[in-house]
Parts: sequence; C-alpha cells; structure tokens
Amino acid sequence: MRRVFWALALVTTLVAACGETRRPIGDECLRSDDCLSGVCSLRTCVAAPTLVTGAGGSPPDETPRIPPGDASAADAPADAPGDGG
Repeated sequence: MRRVFWALALVTTLVAACGETRRPIGDECLRSDDCLSGVCSLRTCVAAPTLVTGAGGSPPDETPRIPPGDASAADAPADAPGDGG
C-alpha cells in the first residue's frame, strides 16, 4: 500500500512540475517571464501593448512607375554587341 502511495505522489509531482507556471492576465507577477502575455506592469500581468498606435488601416496599394516607350530598347545594355558601337 505504501508503494502505491509513493508512486502516486511521484506521478502527481511530475505532472505538477511539467505544467504551465505562467499566470494569465490579471494575476500578480514579479517579472514579465511570470505572465502568459509576457508583460508584467505594476506587479500585475497585463496584455501586451499594441505594436502600432494610431494606425488608420492598411496603406494604399502602390502602382509601379514604368516609363513609356519601347521596353526592349530600355532593357538592352549600352555596350551590347551588334549595336554598332
């Protein structure tokens, strides 16, 4: 009977040791490592701050500026063979 008790106590201890020890938002903390959010402020776990403040949405799509004209002539290097130079 004693062996069963100690085996059960050992298993319970191992399960408790492998569990999550960080605290949810609103619980007390001493360091940021103590919180699930990773932020400890005024000894309380708080949500992480927003990355961008005052953002009004996504930026507008940009269109590439391609100069008008013949693209094949603009892509050819100036010192290419056969250009008469």
